[in-house]
Amino acid sequence: MPNQRTRAAFEPISPAIDVPALVESTPNFEYVTRISCESIDDNGLENFEKLVFLHVILRGMPLVIEGFNGRLDSSLFSEKWLRTHYSTKTEVARNLTTKTDLPLTIGHYLKNMPMLANQWTTFNYKDPERQRIYLKDIDCPKQWHTHLKKIIPPTLFYLNKSREDFEGPGANTASISDENGAPETQIPRAGDLMSCLPPNMRAENLMCYIGHEGTYTPAHQEMCASLGQNIMVEASDGSIEYGKATKPGSSIWFMTETKDRHVVSEYWLSMLGHDIDIEDHFAQIEAWKSAPFKAYVVEQKPGDFIIIPPLAAHQVWNRGTRTMKVAWNRTTAETLDLALNEALPHARMVCRDEQYKNKAIVFYTLEYYSSIFARHETGGTRTQQLQKDFEHVFILYTTILISECFPSAEVCPKKQDVEYIPFDGSITCSYCRGNIFNRFLTCPWCVGETDDSYDICMECFAMGRSCACISRLKWAEQFRWDELTEKHERWRRMVNHFPGDKRVQYNSLLDIMTELQKERKTLAEICYEQLRCRPWNDISKPVVQEAQEKQSDSETSGVVRKRRKTNGNRKFDQTGRCHICKSSEPKWRLACCSECQLEYCYGSLFRAFNMKPQDVMEMKTWKCPRCDKVCSCAACRRDPSMTPFEPTITLPGHDTAKVADPRSVESLVDFRQSNSQWLKKAGDDDIGRLRKHQEEADARRSQSLLDHSIQLEEIMPEQDRTPTYSPQKGFLVESYPGEFGDIPVDPALEMSGNSVPSLPDSRNQSSVKE
Repeated sequence: MPNQRTRAAFEPISPAIDVPALVESTPNFEYVTRISCESIDDNGLENFEKLVFLHVILRGMPLVIEGFNGRLDSSLFSEKWLRTHYSTKTEVARNLTTKTDLPLTIGHYLKNMPMLANQWTTFNYKDPERQRIYLKDIDCPKQWHTHLKKIIPPTLFYLNKSREDFEGPGANTASISDENGAPETQIPRAGDLMSCLPPNMRAENLMCYIGHEGTYTPAHQEMCASLGQNIMVEASDGSIEYGKATKPGSSIWFMTETKDRHVVSEYWLSMLGHDIDIEDHFAQIEAWKSAPFKAYVVEQKPGDFIIIPPLAAHQVWNRGTRTMKVAWNRTTAETLDLALNEALPHARMVCRDEQYKNKAIVFYTLEYYSSIFARHETGGTRTQQLQKDFEHVFILYTTILISECFPSAEVCPKKQDVEYIPFDGSITCSYCRGNIFNRFLTCPWCVGETDDSYDICMECFAMGRSCACISRLKWAEQFRWDELTEKHERWRRMVNHFPGDKRVQYNSLLDIMTELQKERKTLAEICYEQLRCRPWNDISKPVVQEAQEKQSDSETSGVVRKRRKTNGNRKFDQTGRCHICKSSEPKWRLACCSECQLEYCYGSLFRAFNMKPQDVMEMKTWKCPRCDKVCSCAACRRDPSMTPFEPTITLPGHDTAKVADPRSVESLVDFRQSNSQWLKKAGDDDIGRLRKHQEEADARRSQSLLDHSIQLEEIMPEQDRTPTYSPQKGFLVESYPGEFGDIPVDPALEMSGNSVPSLPDSRNQSSVKE
């Protein structure tokens, strides 16, 4: 059943919008917190880095650093310079009106920007036929890259791997000393963990965006839960250019917090009828006003540097004749965690490219950091921070290895049956297009016209996705298993020797697997079992099509044909009936309860109970919804002891046929179907579901802040936890009380309890527009 919900329409923003009045008149709108470049000079680069970690990563709130326009070379970051040096370069612009790509030169686009911007007035800004041409995702000029690298704090810059000399805010306080007073600048802590990858595996994401009045970026989250950085380097200022008047350029941002990611997603699906993972809807201002979560608004002007939290939804609307921005993404230990556990599973559902190779980043980060520990003595604040990152990433690596483990020799493919392909980061899943780190399945029968093999990741195969052969796929791996486990053991011992009175001691991979196997199966074990129970479909013999044609012929002719006798002992011919939808299915498409032996098809479990196939398959003993007293079928609803399950999320249904490899099929769940039928049975209480998501979001953030407070206390030097007053600098070193070990912050960010940071004065209130 397709999604029947009404889809909210696109509604442009008027050129005459008054951003301060909009924010002040809307209860759930707030300004984004701002600090100045000068405050970084005053408080120090180290304190600024702690602030970003606390405010953006842990609290998940956006932050704006203003004042970079005074540090940018105006002769370099200008329309005139760009037209002079790159006028003839051809780029692919996006026609937002027709949703098509438009090749044109940069010079041609810049020349026509006044005409594109001036076409919009307060009377015709809703005209659906007028052109909106956005030059987005273009390569950043090397000269811009070089200059920005000099003025952006190193840990925030693109592909940063070590602390380098720079001339930006806080440069005079960039030197760090350990507890004995020795300089720690030689201890490199990667600000962007993607820099740990070999150069040929890194994603190029330093991009420029040039837009005019009426161009926009739909609501979305940064790819792979990464941190977004965006600085406006130039905009039209209302002066006369080439004999023509211009309009002042700026960009309006609507942003959310990381903690609200689930309620935002549910609001987009249930109330607006769009999937935020698809990134195709620019929400109306009225939709933001009615949202059950806080919306942050900022009007970005030249020199405004915005840091976007991981998984925080945001959308951007450009104003005026011209805006020029440079943007990039960073990966940290915290964003890797969110990527592997949240962002990638969502991207897998809609088959969105994974360009960041997150699992490979985990592996190469541990390689890089372990080499640092081998060269430098432990001790000091910088080293402790590295150790925390190393431990965090090591836990992720352990999770990856566990998913790829086979529990025993009996449940393991023979060594000679496993194809070895040295890892180069280029193998992706033919279905979801996610990057494959080590083990996967490949089909020897399906070879494309260009000898393109059909490779499927284990996550997709467990969901029932594969080529039309369904089974008899072969195993392949890109690392020798002994190599991965040997490194895990070496890194485990390294983590266990880190100093700390309350340090957790990690067990060996073998001990972890022994404990895990008491209750759950690994992903590799699931795939091994499914290969044995799923039937092989010989694609050279279209049996299914022939059977359907014979059945159609018999129905139209009225001739009753005898059924072909089958061998009842053949496991693929055994059938059962789903307790929910009552359809007869082969046994391999049904989940059987370990207690009552009732059977449920995976499609019903997914739509009615929010259970993915892997959730059921990984349980050694699976208890069905009826035994859990939550079954939602008609018969069980009449049982007074039953409390029917209420779906917690809206599933719109995703037709991936246009995106996945054309050889693909879905054999367990038809993911094109929505769960609207089950939402209606549960009362279709959109508001109730949104409220639950909001409560869960608040609880999760509170627990996360509590968990991290202990870690921060361990890495914070004692002097940083003592409030002091510096007459020379003229500011009180305040802290976020209690929660984070008293991290010094700018006075503009004073907080009490969980309140939102107050703005320093009315001047900033009128200029903070996002």
